[in-house]
Amino acid sequence: MMFNWLLCILLIAISIPGTLVVLPRTMRSLQPTIEKNLKPGQPMPSARALLLISLLQAVALVAIAAVIGTLLTPEVGLSAPFFEAVTAGDWSVAWSSLLAQLPMSLWIGVGGALVFLVIYYRVFRPKMDPFNVELTEKMRSELGLAGRILYGGIYEEVLTRWGLMTLCVWLISLIIGLNTASLWLGIFVSGVLFGLGHLPGQLGAGARRTRLLIIAVIFLNLWASIMFGWLFWQVGLLSAMIAHMVFHIVWYPLDQRHRVPDANNKPIANNKRTTSRKKKV
Repeated sequence: MMFNWLLCILLIAISIPGTLVVLPRTMRSLQPTIEKNLKPGQPMPSARALLLISLLQAVALVAIAAVIGTLLTPEVGLSAPFFEAVTAGDWSVAWSSLLAQLPMSLWIGVGGALVFLVIYYRVFRPKMDPFNVELTEKMRSELGLAGRILYGGIYEEVLTRWGLMTLCVWLISLIIGLNTASLWLGIFVSGVLFGLGHLPGQLGAGARRTRLLIIAVIFLNLWASIMFGWLFWQVGLLSAMIAHMVFHIVWYPLDQRHRVPDANNKPIANNKRTTSRKKKV
């Protein structure tokens, strides 16, 4: 089977807006860490240079994921029927695919978000270090709804489902064959890796490395990965994207309502030393 370059390029292209939306927040959150690691007398890199490096890195990662997914999805039975129809110029099939994927995407997006919110607000959030809660909620708030939809709903789905999950399923299938077990294992492994991938950003922004933070980040992202991974497997990539977007639309108003405002609206990373340290969980 020939490599579908048009599909690969399309998936990279639709991921770029999400990257652009989150770059300013990423730069602000990482600035304290960059300053801390500078050697005495070493000048701070210009904002333009850091922005360009961050953009190139983000685009390179999603490009690698797009190539891997486009190459391996036919091997493991995963697909993106809507985007494949678009690149083939068959708009009637693309429209039919969208309509077919929409109901399940909405149900899973809303239902999965409600389960997630109960677990987060009733189980993890009350027990977490208040500083970590404040920091992570500020980071999410700075993304805004557009950032969550474009970055989470599109960029992360191309990176994590299309690239990482497909690769995991393919590698596992080489060992135990392509079957239901290998697909579920691929969803699980990619979900754990997806959760672990969130930790460097939070720790780099100043979060305290506690056991509960690590467990919460992995578990909550794994739950999301199970939802979106199952949709990708059963319905298609667009379905996972829609559900991911709906998930954030449901969560956003509650996240804004419960967010703990930082004093004087100062960057939290700068307040870390003045915040009383609590015993690690």
